Amino acid sequence: MEEDFDNIQEFEAKATAKKLPLGWLMLYIGLIVWGIYYFVQYTPAISGWTQASAYEESLGK
Repeated sequence: MEEDFDNIQEFEAKATAKKLPLGWLMLYIGLIVWGIYYFVQYTPAISGWTQASAYEESLGK
């Protein structure tokens, strides 16, 4: 009876054994896209945005 449960390879789905689930893949690609956007948007050398200018803008100067 115990022998039926010892061979787990028989129960593994071979077609999807090494594939990443679609949700994980979408999350991974989305984080890369967001990281590129964030880097471009908030890097002072590229966009000119600084914390000091954002603060002055909020004060209405």
